[in-house]
Amino acid sequence: MNEGDPLVIPLALSILLAYTDSSAQGTIRFLPDDAQVACRAILPACFKQRDWADLCLKEPDIRSGHPEACDQAIEAAQP
Repeated sequence: MNEGDPLVIPLALSILLAYTDSSAQGTIRFLPDDAQVACRAILPACFKQRDWADLCLKEPDIRSGHPEACDQAIEAAQP
């Protein structure tokens, strides 16, 4: 990535948001449904809510490591 790369700022912002302590505020943040860039960490803030729900359902280790975020995402994904 060079300084002229248009993905630098959105990627940096995504990483920054992923590491904010939203759990201290009782809020779990997910990427908006129209997000174009995601960070590479396996954290709720790096995923769209629907994608996080799918990951939680497929990966028991993720669900046990992030039970509140998984529950919230799965509940929101149900019709």
